[in-house]
Amino acid sequence: MLLVPAGEFLMGEGKDAHLVYVTAFTLAKYPVTNAAYQPFIAATGHPPPRDWPEGRFREILRDHPVVNVSWHDALAYCRWLSIESGRLYRLPTEAEWEKAARGPSAQTYPWGDEFDKTRCNTWEAGMGRATAVDTYPTGASPYGVMDLVGNVWEWCRTLHADYAYRADDGREDLTAEGWRALRGGSWLDYEWGARPARRLSGQPDYVSRNTGFRVACEA
Repeated sequence: MLLVPAGEFLMGEGKDAHLVYVTAFTLAKYPVTNAAYQPFIAATGHPPPRDWPEGRFREILRDHPVVNVSWHDALAYCRWLSIESGRLYRLPTEAEWEKAARGPSAQTYPWGDEFDKTRCNTWEAGMGRATAVDTYPTGASPYGVMDLVGNVWEWCRTLHADYAYRADDGREDLTAEGWRALRGGSWLDYEWGARPARRLSGQPDYVSRNTGFRVACEA
């Protein structure tokens, strides 16, 4: 877990850009991997991802991000991890995720303002699949967070709603109905769709082979 300090940052891009204040929090350095997700399945009996033959991941994929997980699956994992650890883990808000990816100066990519296909797993990299979460060490954000561009889309806790972002307008209500925000792009996306300021949304029960998540925690 890496610290993202409190402060304002410029969220969004172009006409949607606006200042948002985010309190300090910590964010996982990597997306949740298959190996990290397995104990949750074993302990709770929660249904495994559909790409796990006989309920277990293939060993060659242990350090790959877990995929085929819904927003509800991600929340269930966070609840289990909170009980196991005694700390309150959760999904990051959309604002937290973007600040962790772009830093206080709102750079275009985690590493700067110029795209570099050697720093991330997007379509331009030519991988044609997800990769282990530590494959691109030079793609770190200003806070040291990895894999924030490409590889897999990541669930946020936030309802997908119009800008400007406001944490107190109901979009962070976990009981509200509606589509939830996804961030970061994937190995299937070109760089223009994987930039940290870009937004996607999905139904909370949606699963796909290029969608995963990472966890956040209070500072």
